[in-house]
Amino acid sequence: MGPLPRAALAASMLAMLAMLAPGGARADTITLHNGDRLTGRVLHLSPATLTFETTWAGELKIPRYEVRAIETDKPVTVLRERAGATEWATLKPAGSGQVVLVPEAPPAPRPEQPQTESSPPPAQEPPQAEIGPPAPVPLPQVRYLNPKPEESGEGVSYEGRLTVSGAHARGNDSNERLYAEGDLAARAIDWRYALNGKLRQERDHSASTASNWLVSGNFDRFLDADDFGYLRGSVERDRFRDLARRTAIGAGYGRQLLHTPRASLSLRGGLDGIDVRRFAGDNESWPALGWGLEAKYRIDAWSAELFHDQQGFWNLEDTAQITLRSRSGVRVPFASGLTASLQLNFDWDRIPAAGRHAADATWLLGLGYAW
Repeated sequence: MGPLPRAALAASMLAMLAMLAPGGARADTITLHNGDRLTGRVLHLSPATLTFETTWAGELKIPRYEVRAIETDKPVTVLRERAGATEWATLKPAGSGQVVLVPEAPPAPRPEQPQTESSPPPAQEPPQAEIGPPAPVPLPQVRYLNPKPEESGEGVSYEGRLTVSGAHARGNDSNERLYAEGDLAARAIDWRYALNGKLRQERDHSASTASNWLVSGNFDRFLDADDFGYLRGSVERDRFRDLARRTAIGAGYGRQLLHTPRASLSLRGGLDGIDVRRFAGDNESWPALGWGLEAKYRIDAWSAELFHDQQGFWNLEDTAQITLRSRSGVRVPFASGLTASLQLNFDWDRIPAAGRHAADATWLLGLGYAW
């Protein structure tokens, strides 16, 4: 028999090394209804989508109805249909459309305390009945894998974002510009809150041309899966719009119209109390019909997110007066946690202070960090 071809010899050596490697490289496996098998890591399973990470294609969003079987090589958090608590288990294959949930091995017992003459004898544990292997369950009974706190009811999830945009010029022209914006959101199964703050400072030839800040927040209490009552408030200051301080406090009803891994849309409306303190003009206070809109849409092809947030107040004493503030744009991630953003901030007072413009629009190109 002649010498083996080089390709065959190399393949044989790789196979031998793989067999000798301790344990080998293991991964989760999913099987689709068309027969395809993918290996990687199960990140999340919901009633609609399986999020699966692979080394060759990154993070995949697969419709759940296309998944026939799931197998994991390590324990994951499992929430079954109509279950009151999560469990820690490894998923093993079973018959078609079924899965075996193998519970995690119990934690190692604590070291025993040394016995003394005065120590009581240790309690005798009752004999444990023998438990057979876990029975297969239909895959649809597994509602979530690695559920978020708002899905399992256990804990709170947090996410935040910080964006900065700036410029500094010296020479024939002298100007400075700084814009910073931060968001923090928390979500549990029956409530959520969001905080936002933004700051803008601009100077041209040592003269201030823009100086304003805004802090706002809202707390939502869910009445069911989609409907919620809310409290919200905001405080802002803008010297060039003659606002020493404008405070808004309100409450109302909202509805989550859309909430999927790709898109979300919520609306809210209620009553707000507005109090305005001016640098030069007359102070004023009035009740308002308030509204809010928040929309997001992810473009998978670019890994980009489109967004639009809007808050409005309609004066119920002087119905000609409407105040609107909004931000719209796109965020594109380019590294771990880092994003680039193009954003338009638009503020509008239908009846502005004397000598001021009704609209104030600012385009921003900035860098951000999200967690």
